[in-house]
Amino acid sequence: MTGEDGGGGAVVAPPTTKGRSTRQRLLSVATSLFAEKGYSRVRVSDIAAAAGLSPAAFYRYFNDRHELMLTLLQQLTAEAFDFVRVPWRSDDPMYSVLRSTQLYFEFYADHRALLGLLVELSQTDPEVARIWADSRRLFYSRIAQSLRREVRAGRLRVDVDVDVAAELLGSMTEFYAFQRLVLSDGVVKDVPLDESAHALAEIWTSGLVRRVGDTGKRGAGR
Repeated sequence: MTGEDGGGGAVVAPPTTKGRSTRQRLLSVATSLFAEKGYSRVRVSDIAAAAGLSPAAFYRYFNDRHELMLTLLQQLTAEAFDFVRVPWRSDDPMYSVLRSTQLYFEFYADHRALLGLLVELSQTDPEVARIWADSRRLFYSRIAQSLRREVRAGRLRVDVDVDVAAELLGSMTEFYAFQRLVLSDGVVKDVPLDESAHALAEIWTSGLVRRVGDTGKRGAGR
């Protein structure tokens, strides 16, 4: 047996349906406990008890609390990427941006506790920092791919560095969601999230949609 974050040997994935169900139950109750108490105040014994298991049984599924937490965050970021996927509509870029932003805010609201934990622990835990960095990199890359395709088709401005634009637009969306849904400190105006999504979509499209008379060349191939 290991300590709370002791790091033991590799734990083999459960081969049975019952084992997989039990492992998922541990992940689910840990999510609730982390949201209620914070990561640092939740012990393996707390997670095991909430799942109806003994502490010894916990270690059949995870080496320690840290491994469980990393598993949760990896699942979270993968789920987020799939959840907000919206096909780009060349005939209506506003719809594509608006819908993906609405879905992003919806996902962030439903998982605010774990997303807050992701940001918090990334400051001190290199493995969490890597998970967060990888998810942002993938997020920005997908935005850039859509923008680059539309620039080459002549529908978006060619005088913008696509990669930088993707990073700026993605960061704006992510940090707004973090301020609004995790910090909740009253700094940003408390308006309906759908109103915020519409405003962000307007800013996105008004800054990137090609205007009559645009002739610049910079940025299209980047």
